[in-house]
Amino acid sequence: MTPSPSKGSASRTSLFGPPIRTFFRGLAAILPLAATGALISWAVVGGESLLRTVILDWFGLPPEQYWPGMGFVLSLALVFLTGLLMYSFVVRQIYRRFTALLERIPIVKFVYGMFVDVARLVSSAEEKPFRRVVLVLLTDGVEQIGFVTREAFEDHPDIGEGKVAVYLPMSYQLGGFTKIMPESSVRDLDMSVEEALRFCVTAGVSRPEEA
Repeated sequence: MTPSPSKGSASRTSLFGPPIRTFFRGLAAILPLAATGALISWAVVGGESLLRTVILDWFGLPPEQYWPGMGFVLSLALVFLTGLLMYSFVVRQIYRRFTALLERIPIVKFVYGMFVDVARLVSSAEEKPFRRVVLVLLTDGVEQIGFVTREAFEDHPDIGEGKVAVYLPMSYQLGGFTKIMPESSVRDLDMSVEEALRFCVTAGVSRPEEA
């Protein structure tokens, strides 16, 4: 007669689950932390290395007086100083003239414009490019979450009135599509931009309690 599994064995199985599932559960917990740490480390180390060269070669600081982290601290100070200077009317005018010049150079215009849009997206000090979170009707019964990026087209009168520009992101990658559609084709969602972005990028896997 085959002995039945003990209660302790059944309890351990229900508590920890199958080994494969347990492994992937651990991987799902570690991978986002590792990726985030690697990205932050890359940014910090890259900035530190670049500004270390500037401090030692351009300013002539003796290597023995340089301490680790000085380049990173200098980069933060430069960013903060730039922010202070942007409050000046004269500096803003010089900045606008310089950027206008960049936008006349074909290849530079594309690259610079892309980084400007990304900076606007992540900056909390500027007006957000994503104005509203909406649900877009694509076909019969099929809808997709999108972000209204523009509600008026005075500079493009041929588009017509009653239209909105909607950005439709793709899941698990950086990218998406921008479509012009009637205002009646979208309906507003009671969802923050951050929550909607997380939902779209993770294909709906992310839940508010996991944020």
